[in-house]
Amino acid sequence: MSEIVPIRQSFRALLWSCLLLPSMALTAEVPDRTIVYARPIQDGDSSQLYQVRLLAAALNKMGIRHHLVASEVPMVQGRSLRTVAEKHGIDVFWSVTTTEREQLLAPVRFPIDKGLYGWRILLLSPQQSQSGATLLHFNDLKKLLLTQGHDWPDTEILRFNKLKVLPSNQYSTMFEMVANNRVDAFPRSVLEVWRELAEAKVQLPVEASLVLYYPTALYYFFSREQQELAHQVEQGLELMLQSGEFEAMFMQEFGDAIARSKLAERQLIQLRNPLLPAATPLDRAELWYKPTEVQ
Repeated sequence: MSEIVPIRQSFRALLWSCLLLPSMALTAEVPDRTIVYARPIQDGDSSQLYQVRLLAAALNKMGIRHHLVASEVPMVQGRSLRTVAEKHGIDVFWSVTTTEREQLLAPVRFPIDKGLYGWRILLLSPQQSQSGATLLHFNDLKKLLLTQGHDWPDTEILRFNKLKVLPSNQYSTMFEMVANNRVDAFPRSVLEVWRELAEAKVQLPVEASLVLYYPTALYYFFSREQQELAHQVEQGLELMLQSGEFEAMFMQEFGDAIARSKLAERQLIQLRNPLLPAATPLDRAELWYKPTEVQ
């Protein structure tokens, strides 16, 4: 009889282990997912960028444990998107959308800029500022030589609208081009211009009466193999929109810049965007910023 006891005990132990294993699996801690983003060309801690903090918030909203990591090498816009598309160790980047980019990558069709990358005011050269020339109409704008990044969709948009653009492949060089009167003006988003002026090595006057507008959107882009992750980020952003968290975060980051730009007091020049994808959710008014009154 004594020989049977260990067998019973072993059977009981086996039975309990079978019952406990599923619950142990359910409670096992899921490791953090490492997500690498393309570090943009800039100084400072990229983890503090609005785009990075918003991405983290959207992932948290979906309960996705994650660890956001910047790429070792900073990248210009075009290289960032190519690296994501080619799956060379970069999972995500944010950029203005185009039809071509949406064909190559998986876009999160939620404008994290509320469309304000398409609202642009001008940094003027000293010569243009001192000329006293009035800039109120499209024909006034056509007389100017502008600058933009060589791989920015904005360059093609401005040229499509018959404006003259001298592109540059270096971000800092564009400010120097304006300061040295090589170009007349540098159109910048209202979300960028005031921060850039505070950080720039040269001081440039801001044109006070005009705002350019073309419909566009700043999206997160993932590789096409990461459709599920892109969808989860989109769901997280939608939940943040419904709860008011997105608006609060957006205005905390950009409210002062928007107020300082005084868009409703500026003369609006509307341009066409031939690169805008048909799937852009322009019909969802809650996703876009609109000044209460534009002249």
